[in-house]
Amino acid sequence: MAAAERRASPRRVRTALVALLAAFAVLLTGVSAEAQQRPRTVLEMLFGGGQQAAPERPAVRKPVVRKKKVRATRPARQKKQRTQAARPKPSGQQSAAAAVAAPASKNENAKTVLVAGDFLAASLADGLSNLYADNEMIVIEARTDGSSGLVREDHYDWTEKLGPILDEAKPAVLVMMLGSNDRQPMTVGSRSLASRSEEWVRNYEERIGEITEATKSRGVPLVWVGMPPFKFDRMSEDMVFLNDLYRKGASSVSGEYVDIWDGFVDADGAFVYSGPGVNGQTTQLRNSDGITMTNAGEDKLAFFAERAINRLLGTTLAATGALILGPDQLPTIQLPPIGNAANALQAAPVSIDDPSLDGPDMLLGTGSAGGFSLEPSPRERLVINGGGTGGTEGRADNFAWSEKSAAVTPSGPPIVSRGSLNLQSVRESGGLKPPEEMPTILDAIIEDWSRENEAARPE
Repeated sequence: MAAAERRASPRRVRTALVALLAAFAVLLTGVSAEAQQRPRTVLEMLFGGGQQAAPERPAVRKPVVRKKKVRATRPARQKKQRTQAARPKPSGQQSAAAAVAAPASKNENAKTVLVAGDFLAASLADGLSNLYADNEMIVIEARTDGSSGLVREDHYDWTEKLGPILDEAKPAVLVMMLGSNDRQPMTVGSRSLASRSEEWVRNYEERIGEITEATKSRGVPLVWVGMPPFKFDRMSEDMVFLNDLYRKGASSVSGEYVDIWDGFVDADGAFVYSGPGVNGQTTQLRNSDGITMTNAGEDKLAFFAERAINRLLGTTLAATGALILGPDQLPTIQLPPIGNAANALQAAPVSIDDPSLDGPDMLLGTGSAGGFSLEPSPRERLVINGGGTGGTEGRADNFAWSEKSAAVTPSGPPIVSRGSLNLQSVRESGGLKPPEEMPTILDAIIEDWSRENEAARPE
């Protein structure tokens, strides 16, 4: 019986262990449930433990809605407006709300400047409209097609449509600017001509000639604005070639060619995105594509074309609307006094403590214009006319010996040389006589030998 008990004891032990483990599991389950039900203490919240975290719910993916990209557009330029209502008022009269300035009205006799060409001509027209916004005597009218040129006549034929446009607009000046779209083959009849080939150039020059003849036949002055450089070297190279053709075409009808190349390159002649603007400050002139112009670039285009337009319109102060004086107004001009500082014989004394001796107190170009003189200066008489400065008595440059005063005239007979020769005795003796002829060397030897023989002969 003792042996049977010993054999059964391991089984009892295993059964007891299983029961103990089951009880322990039940105990843990109860503790866990109690921990989930009771609130967490401060220590459990600070250091963790106690209540277990709730199981995380699976994340629900929200549908992605793709928004349509809206391309940012450049806001329209606000042109300069200067009216009576927009001028600053004295203090105490300023209203809380700023007065909205109305666009400046143009005079009924204003002259029309017609701008024609491609997309760069449109930029030029915007710059000119901004430049002449305050000038009531000049109106800017644009007739442009961004994709046009002289090569693709099937898209827009400038040689055919420019004449009717001139008859309709009746401009005082025509400003042409195109060529950026002409870097392509030209179709003539059924043939396709390679760009810049000999036949291509001949046909292109003929079309330029048709443009210039249309302006000449109608008596419209022509201003042809050249092409600027572009970001790509091949494009810039073609623009240099085309600019030479435009220059020749404009000069054939006595038109004005405006070269704008240097305004959009650096000191080495390379393309630049930014450069000096019309106010002298560095600004971005070209857009990121390296082709189109920014607002500052448009203003710079107008800056280059302004001088030629003013010269043809007869205006000098286009920004203020002032016109050049006519022949009937010339007598009212006060001319500067006639005089030439180079011909002055004396000058007013200057005080040694004069502040102007430290240097000029005005910027260059702000001083009054110097007077002009009909009397030539000493330099003009000497260099241009070939005459001397004249004899001014007592001056160092008076080299006329016949005009010396008596104080320096020698008394008595003139001095010929400084020696013992008396000129008076020479004149009385009939003049100077030539010396006797010298003997030959042989005669001199014989004569010397004879003298020695005579001296050795006894008495």
